Amino acid sequence: MLSIEELLELEDAIMEVLPDKMLQILSRVNRTGELDDLLKLLELSDLLGGANKFDTYKDGKIVVVGGTEVKEEVLASIGKEFGIDKKRFEFCLDYNDAKKYDFRKMQYAPQYRVVLVGPMPHSVPGKADSGSIIAEIEKSDAYPRVERLMCGQELKISKSNFREMLQKLTDEDYI
Repeated sequence: MLSIEELLELEDAIMEVLPDKMLQILSRVNRTGELDDLLKLLELSDLLGGANKFDTYKDGKIVVVGGTEVKEEVLASIGKEFGIDKKRFEFCLDYNDAKKYDFRKMQYAPQYRVVLVGPMPHSVPGKADSGSIIAEIEKSDAYPRVERLMCGQELKISKSNFREMLQKLTDEDYI
């Protein structure tokens, strides 16, 4: 831990180089999805106002992640009933594969429209200090909209709740 004198010296050194490096730093943290974190740390989140909530493309990817017995082809054919091309879907339907799914690729990526989640392990990379990756992406403005596929009180991907969710999103004119 630094003493107060050392902190003051460090502050002076940082303030001297910061003006020349500020744009480079902001560009880097924006690209890596860490801009919100930096602004929160600096207690400057209000500088972005509503601008830190990014927009996604209405015709963007529909990601379906979580363990299920329902086959990818079946879910894609349900999507086809709603006029959704199978190329818009990105599926990761194996419980254990969901553990390795790279959710971070969706941060500030407007080509991802919505994430439909089912059961998956809690220990997934990218969950930060949240209890699960689902909680992490729900609370962060860096990710697209997240919808939980539920049967009763449990996460489950079924043909019926998948169809119901697509109906809901279509009715909202979201997808």
